[in-house]
Amino acid sequence: MKFFLLFISVIFLTYCSQPEGAKPNPPESVHWVNRVEGTDTTEAEAGIDAAGNPGSALNTIQLMWYKNADQNLIRKYNIYRSEDEFGAVNYKRIAEKITNQPGIVDTVYFDAQDLSLNVRYYYYITAVDKDEQESDPSDTLAYMLLEKPSQLSLNGNSSEVTELPLMFQWDITSGVTPDLYILRIEAAVTDNFHPLVFVKYIASNYETPESFILNGTDIKSKFPNGNYRWRIDSVGENNLNGQIYSGSESDWSAFRVNWSH
Repeated sequence: MKFFLLFISVIFLTYCSQPEGAKPNPPESVHWVNRVEGTDTTEAEAGIDAAGNPGSALNTIQLMWYKNADQNLIRKYNIYRSEDEFGAVNYKRIAEKITNQPGIVDTVYFDAQDLSLNVRYYYYITAVDKDEQESDPSDTLAYMLLEKPSQLSLNGNSSEVTELPLMFQWDITSGVTPDLYILRIEAAVTDNFHPLVFVKYIASNYETPESFILNGTDIKSKFPNGNYRWRIDSVGENNLNGQIYSGSESDWSAFRVNWSH
């Protein structure tokens, strides 16, 4: 009899401890897409990075995460941001991505809200299911936008290359230069297809303008006649273990290769 009364008491206490309307299984926490150092921002790559914002002095910040294991039960993802990593009360929900909408990627978000240069922004994401249960926060990622390289020039602002060498030049107008740049050159096959054909990591000379020269007997074979575009990424201080990053991307600059012989 005592055992029976104890059993009933445990059931009663367990039932009463559940908030009214609560469900026992909130969604799993969200996981960021793994960031690869030096990657471009495409839908196959980094969890957080600067993203192109043509014509603007500032890039946006791209966030990317994996679909929740119970994606069919998830109604939306909430995106939270703060300028204080440890000030939990300072995190504000800045956006939500509704899931399972035809033709819409629901695991990528581009933050362009009230951003400033040289300010570190911290982010986490939660999943909300159809019962309005919210998951625990994801890990926190951080990003700081640096000044975009500007005034891109190839061989003195030439739009067509006919001879070697290729001299790429760019500027950081504030004079606050990063430690590293990345030159990216893509072939312009169609409006939506730009295969990457060349990447070069360039240590900063801490001068403006900066420049880099491509020359050599194999350059013409690497860049056959056709249309191309190039961009300069700046890479600031990164902490891969702490998931803290900084950088920027210039706008794209187009050129055509037409070797004269």
